[in-house]
Parts: sequence; C-alpha cells; structure tokens
Amino acid sequence: MSCLLRLALLALAALLPLSAARAAAVPPELPVEDFFGNPAMVQLRFSPGGRYLAALVPHERRMNLVVMDLQTKAKNLITAFKDYSITSYRWANDDRLVMLMDDDGDEDYIAFAIDRDGKNFDRLERASDIVRRDPKNPRRVIVYSNPTISNRIDPCWMDVKTGKLTSIARNPGNVDSWILDRANVARIGIASSGLDRSILYRDRDGDAWRTLATFKDGESRWTPLAFDGDNRTLFVASNIGRKTFAIYRYDTATHRLGDLVYGDDTYDVTDVIWSETKRRIVGLGYEAEKPKIHWLDETFAERQRIIDAALAGTFNLQQEATDDGSKIVVFARSDREPGVYYLFDGQRKKIEELAVVRPKLDPQHLAPMQPIKYQARDGLTIHGYLTLPVGRTPKKLPLIINPHGGPFGPRDEWGFNSEVQLLANRGFAVLQPNFRGSGGYGMEFERKGYRQWGRAMQDDLTDAVQWAVAEGIADPQRVAIVGASYGGYAVMAGLAYTPELYRAGVNYVGVTDLVLRAKQFRVSEFRKQWMRTRVGDLYEDADELRDRSPVFHAERIKAPVLMAYGRTDPRVTREHGDDMKAALAKYGKAFEFSIESSEGHGFRNEEKSVGFYTAVADFLTRHLAPERGRVEIGEAKVVQPKS
Repeated sequence: MSCLLRLALLALAALLPLSAARAAAVPPELPVEDFFGNPAMVQLRFSPGGRYLAALVPHERRMNLVVMDLQTKAKNLITAFKDYSITSYRWANDDRLVMLMDDDGDEDYIAFAIDRDGKNFDRLERASDIVRRDPKNPRRVIVYSNPTISNRIDPCWMDVKTGKLTSIARNPGNVDSWILDRANVARIGIASSGLDRSILYRDRDGDAWRTLATFKDGESRWTPLAFDGDNRTLFVASNIGRKTFAIYRYDTATHRLGDLVYGDDTYDVTDVIWSETKRRIVGLGYEAEKPKIHWLDETFAERQRIIDAALAGTFNLQQEATDDGSKIVVFARSDREPGVYYLFDGQRKKIEELAVVRPKLDPQHLAPMQPIKYQARDGLTIHGYLTLPVGRTPKKLPLIINPHGGPFGPRDEWGFNSEVQLLANRGFAVLQPNFRGSGGYGMEFERKGYRQWGRAMQDDLTDAVQWAVAEGIADPQRVAIVGASYGGYAVMAGLAYTPELYRAGVNYVGVTDLVLRAKQFRVSEFRKQWMRTRVGDLYEDADELRDRSPVFHAERIKAPVLMAYGRTDPRVTREHGDDMKAALAKYGKAFEFSIESSEGHGFRNEEKSVGFYTAVADFLTRHLAPERGRVEIGEAKVVQPKS
C-alpha cells in the first residue's frame, strides 16, 4: 500500500463515528513477525553537512547501519553484524559514526566507530549514552561513561578513533546526572544524598561548585532540563505552587525562577525541543491524552501547520534537521500507524516519503486506541487507554488488562503499541490503566502509589476490570492480565490476590518476591531509601513484604500463567522467575516457563521476541477463546519448563 493511501485511510477513519469503525470487517490474523520483527528502518539522522542520512535497518535479523547519499541516492550498508544489534548511534563528523551495542542484554554498552564507507571499524570503550558531537573537533564526541573507579556515570570526551576517555567534569562525589551548556561545559550537576536532591551550579569550567537548591524527597521542586542558546537561561520543570510540572525559565545570573512558560493542569510538561539551526529552545513537548507540542518559535509553528495539512491523521514530529535547517526528517505516527519517515524540503515546501517502519501492517487492520477514565473505589480518577478489536461488537469481549512497568515515573501513552495491536488482532479488548503511581499526572498522583504494591495500585486494576464489565465491554468470565517488569508483578499479584477475577496471566520479566527485591536494593543508600519509602523496609516491614509477594502465595493461584525471563537481566534477576516457578510446581499449578540466555529486561533479538509473543498469543487464545465461548478452568497441571 502506498504511503499516501495509508495516510488518507487513517484520516478518513479518524472522522468516522465509532459505530462505523466497529462495523468494519474482522481483519485477517496477522503474523506475529509483522508486529515484533525488526522494523524496516529507524533512527534516521543527518550527517553534520546534511548530504548523508544514516539509519538502522535489519540485516541477518540484526539492526545494522546504512548510509544514504541524498545527492546520488546511493545506499550503502556499512555494518553487517549477525550476532548483536546496534542499539543507537551518532555522527561524529561527516565521515565517521559512533554506535553502541549490548552483547548479552545486561545493559553494559560498548562503543564502536566506523567510517561512513564501512572502513576503519574500531572498538572503543564502554559508554551508557552518546550525547552529542563536538563541532569544533571532529575527532571526539561526548559520552556518558565511567572513566574512574567510582560507580558514577560522568560526561566525557571520547576519541572516535582510539576510544580514549577524557573527563569533562570531575565529579564532586555524589553527582549522578549532568546538564551541559551549549559550549559543552558541565555547568549543572544533580547530586543525591539518599533521596534528597541538590542542584549544583558553576559559571564556567574550573569554578567551584555551589548549591542553588536542595529538595527533600516528596517536596515540591524545580528540576533543570537544558540551557538555552544564551548559556545563561536555564529551562526547568517546576511543580512549586501547582499540581503538575510546568516549564519555567531560570536565570543563572540572578538565581531567580522566572514566569511560567507553559503548563497543563492535568499533565506534566517536562520536554524541551532544541534547534541547532536557531541555536535556542524552540518548543515544548508532553503527553496528554495524545502527544502535544507547544511551539515557542513561529517558524517551527508555521512549518508544523504545513506538515500537518499534508499529513492528516497522524502526529507529525519534526524529528531531525540539517544544521542549516533546510531539510527535516518528519516522523508521522498514530495509534494505528507504526511510523512513516518523510523528508521535508523547507525551501521548496516539498515532502517525500523515506521509509515505512512496518510496511506489512495495514492501518485498516489495526485497532484505534481510545483514551478513557474511570473512578477507583476511593474516588480517584484513573486515566488509561482502551483498544477494541476491529470488526467485533464491543460487548462481552475477552479482555486483557495490561499494566505498564516502572511503576513510578512511566505511564502508558497514546500511539502504536505492538503488544496491544497483536492482542487486538487476535480478538481481545485491551485496557491499559495508568494506575496510581504512574508518572505524568503530577507528583501527588505518583505518591499515591507509594507502598501500595499489591494494595491500592492493584485495586486500581481490579476496578478497571469492573469498569469494563459494567460498561458491557468485557465478559467477566474471560479476563486475563498481561504485563512486564512491575506489570509482571501486577500479573502475579492479580492471580494470587484476586484469583476469581482472571482466567489467565502472562508475566514477562516480573518481580515476584519483594523480600528478595529489598535485599537486592541494599547496594546503595539511595536504593535502600527508595525501597523503604516506595515499597517497604526489609526489616521493619518484613511481614508486610512477604504478604505482598506473590511467590509466597502460589497456593491461591487458580488460573494458568505463562512466564518468561532473561538470564542476564540486570533489573529483575532470574531468581524472581525461578522461585515463582518452583512455588507453582510445589502446589501443582498450571504454568509455562522459559528463560532465555543472552537476553535481559525484555527480549531484544528478533527471533526471541517473535517466539515469545507467538507463545503469548497462542496461550491467551487457548485460555480465553475469543469468539468461541467460555473456558472452564479444569484441574491444574504443570507444563514442564524449557531447559
């Protein structure tokens, strides 16, 4: 299908009443590979001079680097990795690129560099992120790395030929995040003392650090985001005197917080958009019911109007620009469009397609994601998203509750979601509640989730099921819960503490033992305090942590569960899966279990991801049987795990 036709159909569907959308034919069962195979092209970035465009593309089931010459239209695959995928990359100069790779899922990244013609490939050093290039010195880039014996990640110059690291700023000892100004000088350090945060500042390189502000855990605060082009004005997010975080300017010369730039009374606004062409911050972005951008620069606002008129029906992001601003990569996406990249020529006001992220997925076969809200049992308003399967009457559908991970800080957002769309394609309604504790709705809403693992946060999920049943959408006899990380914990908690509610569960790399979690979090004072205030203390709350750990309550579980873990997961260790498996086996419960080598907190390799979600779709179809009546839960049996 042509890209213009895809967009026309999306725009038309957006104008149709919901009843008309539901009257559409049931789409064909689409291959799992179409949802979870490697994307056709992602991460498009211009070279500094603007002649070349690089991207990540699949080759031998791994993501590799391709460079396109925009003048000659030549395309050159410059890497051919078969074992590991490139995670991210940056141009160092017009002739050389730096990339990061993770060889076993433990999130310990190694930097490599290569020339744009595929020559001079070099292994560099370990780094957690590539921040930006140095326009004054093409031989180096800024990375976050650990050049000392401390456990702090600091900004460093990295030589793109030798990998040599040179610290940009000497860490005072407790800084764990940094803000660099536009001259690449580390001017702001965010220091931690337990959960308290201090904002350190200096005027220039070599000056002594001084404290601008210290905020206690839970106290209203402002947080630095980025310097503007004058290297004096700091854009910050503040919730002082308001419910949600909003954007303000802070004057680093007078040390005064300025007037409000932009805010929303319901949603946090915390993202700024920098223009290399304008050399200033030109816009602000945030997630409301749907993503929004507030432009501060009329040139960008006018260009947005032109792009939106040409690409109706999608959220269109001006994602990447040449240094002179003459060409822009636009990324168009929606709930049913995984993404299309366009090249916008600002001088000719012309837009042309570059790549479709998932060309095998027809938006007509995908399901709209609807923002919803409901009242929890204590009266708290919970926002979320409901995705209904296309072509099926929205009454008494099999329902999947799909809690997000985190839990504190992240939230579910409107947009294409491979997991949600696969489940909707198989005939399930999918409900994603942004339960208390979720980010993006203000600090008070997030704090309502503290120490509520297995309690009020879980009640919010139960109340979501009851809302969907009361609305007539869900069949109460065909409800399952599917989640990863914290969402995996919520799966096991739901099966153990509300066994009458769910007929199946899928736990993907989920926490199952809060006592074990508390022990693992005693490696630093920050983590100990985080665990104590957000979940519970290892000693003072030992009984409570045990009560809220599904691994100790396997005997209560009635529904079958599918579980999957990564052997090298640095966030949720495999013991959470192994111990839950043993507990289920002890009580003769029905489960399926797998643990994948060289995979971490979520499976990165295409064949492992496709294999897992193939098993998920089959498991849920067997136990919820969309369109084929109800499933009776019979005698439990143990399905032997993979070795």
